[in-house]
Amino acid sequence: MPRAAWWLGLTGMLPNVAALAVMLAWPEAQGFAAHAALVFSAMVASFVGGTWWGLAALRASPGELSRFLQLAIMPALTAWLAVLVQPATGFAILAMLFAVLPPTDRRLQAAGVTPGWWLAQRRPLSYAMAVLQVVTSLVLFLNPAD
Repeated sequence: MPRAAWWLGLTGMLPNVAALAVMLAWPEAQGFAAHAALVFSAMVASFVGGTWWGLAALRASPGELSRFLQLAIMPALTAWLAVLVQPATGFAILAMLFAVLPPTDRRLQAAGVTPGWWLAQRRPLSYAMAVLQVVTSLVLFLNPAD
């Protein structure tokens, strides 16, 4: 896997880690930090769907293209729903979304659509984002803002 891809993928989690730290350290900033993290997480999920779309458009066989494009829009649509509900619920939705992204990554890789290193990067990043969403959701459920 290219080092840049790995490190840039990891830095994509920094806004969520920072927002969680702010929520824990400064309860009065919980609402702002939760909103920032929720929107950023939704953007990350949408970005993943966008990468699927781009890879499928470039490399999928004609018989697989429609299915992969349909799968590619699901992260953005689900993420959009997550930002329309209360943040604690939104983070729970995003946790489930990030947890179910790797099977589509595997499908794309099996079809020869992704680079060989794709799963080695995507799987740990997706699961790490899922864990961050769960923790943030729990913080909000257990420590609701006044």
